[in-house]
Amino acid sequence: MAFATSNHLIKSKLTTALMATLIGALTLSGCSKEADNASGAENSAEVTNETTETKNTQTLAGDEASVNKLLTSYADMAQAAYEDSLSEAKKLQAAVDALVANPTQQNLEAAQAAYKAARQPYSQTEVFRFDEGFVGKDDKRAIGSIDGWEGQVNAWPLDEALIDYVADGYAGEYNSKDNIINSDKITVGSTSQDTKTITPELLAEMNEIGGSEANVTTGYHAIEFLLWGQDLNGVGEGAGQRPVTDYMANDSCTSGEGNSAEAAVCAKRGEYLKAATQLLVNDLTDMVAQWQPNTENTLRSDLMARSSDNAVRQIFYQMGSLALGELASERMQVAFVTGSTEDEHECFSDLTHLSYANNARGIANIFNGQYKTVSGSTVGDYGIKQYLIDAGQKDSAEQLDAAFKKVEASFNTIAEQGEKNGIKIDQMIATVGQATKQGVSAEEQNKRRGWMESAINDLKSLTDVLESSAKSIGIDNLDADTGSQF
Repeated sequence: MAFATSNHLIKSKLTTALMATLIGALTLSGCSKEADNASGAENSAEVTNETTETKNTQTLAGDEASVNKLLTSYADMAQAAYEDSLSEAKKLQAAVDALVANPTQQNLEAAQAAYKAARQPYSQTEVFRFDEGFVGKDDKRAIGSIDGWEGQVNAWPLDEALIDYVADGYAGEYNSKDNIINSDKITVGSTSQDTKTITPELLAEMNEIGGSEANVTTGYHAIEFLLWGQDLNGVGEGAGQRPVTDYMANDSCTSGEGNSAEAAVCAKRGEYLKAATQLLVNDLTDMVAQWQPNTENTLRSDLMARSSDNAVRQIFYQMGSLALGELASERMQVAFVTGSTEDEHECFSDLTHLSYANNARGIANIFNGQYKTVSGSTVGDYGIKQYLIDAGQKDSAEQLDAAFKKVEASFNTIAEQGEKNGIKIDQMIATVGQATKQGVSAEEQNKRRGWMESAINDLKSLTDVLESSAKSIGIDNLDADTGSQF
C-alpha cells in the first residue's frame, strides 16, 4: 500500500487493504505476526499510477539551503531518537540482568517499567521506517534500509507458543507443546532446530523460522511476552500476569499449568530474556551508528546525498505511510473493526495506548522539526512546516498544523485514558456486546469506541492534507518503489 492521490482513492484503497488485512487477522490467533517488517510500499496507503517520466520531471519547491536544513534537522532527530532508544534499552538490559540474577516481584516490576520506558522513544522512530524504495544501493553500508532492519527489532504480533508456554486452547500457527524454552530441539514444518543453548545469534537466525512471518523470536515484543506472559483477560481489565516464579531456577520454578517446572526450564527462560535484550541493544547500536554526522556509507550520508533528488519525497511518504497505511489501518482499524485484542500492538503488557500516541508524535516531530529527548532537551530546528512556508506555501503549512493539532488531541485522550483512568486499548476496541459481558453499559462503550474512531478519522484527514501539501510543492505521487530513480 502506498499513499493515495485523491480522497476517494484513499478511502476506497484503505477499505480494500483493510479487508485483506482482516482476512489475514482472522486466520491467525494468539499474537500471530502481522508483516510489520514488510516493505514500505506494502505497508502504507495506495497510490495512483503515474509514469516514471512524469515523476522524474517534477521540480520541488524550495531552494537548496531549505532542503539541506530540512534534511539536517531530520537526520539530527533520527540520531537523537535512536540514541535515546539505545540508552533506554541498556537500562532495560540492566533491569533484566537483575531480574534473572535475583527473581523477585520487585525486580520483575522494575524490568516491566524499564520496558515501558524503552518503548517511548523507539515508538517515535517508526516514522523513519518507510524508506525501502528510496535509499541508494551501497554495499559498504552496514544497514541497507531501516525497513529491512526493523523486522528483527519490532516485528509483531508474534506466535508466542513458539517461544514459551501458552494457555490451553491457544490456536496459533505453531501448535506444538515443544517450544524454544522447554525443549532442546524443535521442529517447525520441515525445519529442525537445536535450541539447547540460547544466544543472540541463535535468536536472530531463528527469526521467521520455517519461512513463517508469525515465528518471531526477537525484538521488543518477544521481550514483552517474556516479561508479562499472555494477557488472558480478553476485553476486560488487566494485562499479562507472568509469575516471577517463572524465573526461579530452583524448586520454586513454574512454567504454566501442566508443564514441566524443572529448574532448568526457568534458567533457560532467563537465558532467552537476556539474549533477546542483548540482541536488541546490538541492533540499536548498529542503527545509532547510521545517523552520526560526518560519516560515509551510512543512512545519514545517503539521505544528504539525495538532497536534490528524492529525499523530500521520502519524508512526505514516510509521514503519510505511518499515518494511514500503518497506524490508522493495520494497527488501529483492524482491532477496532474486529474487537480482537490479539491485534493490539502491545497485547501482553497493555501499553498499546502509548505506542499509538508515540507513533503519532513521531510524525508530528518531522512536521514541527523538533524531537524532545528523554532528558528533556530539544533536537532539530527545521521541519516540514517551515519548509512549506519558505517555499511560499503558508496556507498548506497552516492546514497541516491544524490537522496535526486534531491528531494530537485525539491521541492525548487515548493516552490519558490508558494512563490515568486505566481504560486500555483492549477495553476501547470491545464491541458493545463484548463490553456488556464485562459490566460496561452500551453508552459507556460507545464513548470508548468513539475515542478510537476519532483518532482513526483524524489520521485519515491528516493524510489528505499531507497529500495536498505535497502537491503544492510539486510532489504528485508518493510511491516509493516507482517514484525514485537511483
